[in-house]
Amino acid sequence: QQYIFGIHPHGIHCIPLLQFSNPGSKFDQLFPGLVGPKLTGIAATVLFKIPVVRESFFHMGYIDASRKVCSDALSKGQSLYIVTGGEEESMWTQQGKDIVVLKKRKGFIRLALSYGAALVPVFGVGNTDVYKTSAFAFAFRLWLQKTTGIALPIFHGKWFTPVTYPVSIKVLVGKPIITPIPKVLGAKPDPALVDEYHAKYIQALKEMHARHVHDRILIVK
Repeated sequence: QQYIFGIHPHGIHCIPLLQFSNPGSKFDQLFPGLVGPKLTGIAATVLFKIPVVRESFFHMGYIDASRKVCSDALSKGQSLYIVTGGEEESMWTQQGKDIVVLKKRKGFIRLALSYGAALVPVFGVGNTDVYKTSAFAFAFRLWLQKTTGIALPIFHGKWFTPVTYPVSIKVLVGKPIITPIPKVLGAKPDPALVDEYHAKYIQALKEMHARHVHDRILIVK
């Protein structure tokens, strides 16, 4: 069984991603044998256009988020994990709030349906609380992100440094949402089927969040 794990929320740094690259982690125990060469992270295409940053992500085992590259990985039997809200979601990071950018994010759903990969929602409770953020010039910075792909969140940690506040992060892993096996692997799925599983995914994420997080609601943009 192949999987596509959707990771939420991005936060300033998506700390729950550490679960996916560390053998022996609780995630590794839930999905034995997956951590390692069978599991690949996806990062924004723009990051692979920046020297040094590109090499760093390659070194960490990430691949370009383009459909062609992801399809190639899935066709080889790999499972994928992706922070679906990307840079835009990082811009919405606020202490005390859980905001995910997901209403129009359907690319990972299409990939899952193209290869029969199960969809698994993952949520890092507390990931938005490790830094304080500023709303200064937010509208402009959000426009810049949507126009250029470059996110410029304003944030700080303890003592106005990048040192995170001492917040406990609990990583929730949802029940896999099984998708139908396509007649032709890699074929683009029917839009109606994409909408159906996109709705199922959002509902599963909301329900998981509601069961475990009681001091705030999940806001889906």
